[in-house]
Amino acid sequence: MADLIVETGSGLTNSNAYVSLDDADLYHEMRLHVSDWTDASDDDKEAAIMWASALLDTTVDWSGSKLSSAQAMRWPRTGIYDVDGYSISSSEIPQFLSDATAEYARILIADDITAVSDLAGFKKLKVDVIEMEIDKWDRASSIPPLVWDYIKPYGSKLSKQHRMLERM
Repeated sequence: MADLIVETGSGLTNSNAYVSLDDADLYHEMRLHVSDWTDASDDDKEAAIMWASALLDTTVDWSGSKLSSAQAMRWPRTGIYDVDGYSISSSEIPQFLSDATAEYARILIADDITAVSDLAGFKKLKVDVIEMEIDKWDRASSIPPLVWDYIKPYGSKLSKQHRMLERM
């Protein structure tokens, strides 16, 4: 397994995580209903942290600009302000991002929410005389609601390109 390399805010060229295992454990110590996290091995926790960090990097169009084009991850960033209008330092990873990553990692341990359901996209399915109705908007959100609550003031969801099935 890859080593967990936590971005410190200096724009590391080899980082793969926004939160350390110790900080993620501390985050979950202050929460209820986290047995999925506490029962997991350290290796699984670290893998989930790296996965959550990568998903946040690929599914969010973050405000501001990367500190450096050479950095491995999308944070640290410049030109970011918190919900009260104060500038977020470009030399650190903000607490909201560490918390969002820890929460996302726990959710990923509990269930593979990135897996596509066999029934995704179906609005109606009837077996006798085979009737099927496609719901083009039925797509699982890639970012869990609680994680999104942490990060929504700082970026927007990257849009997915929807394709419609046409019969010829």
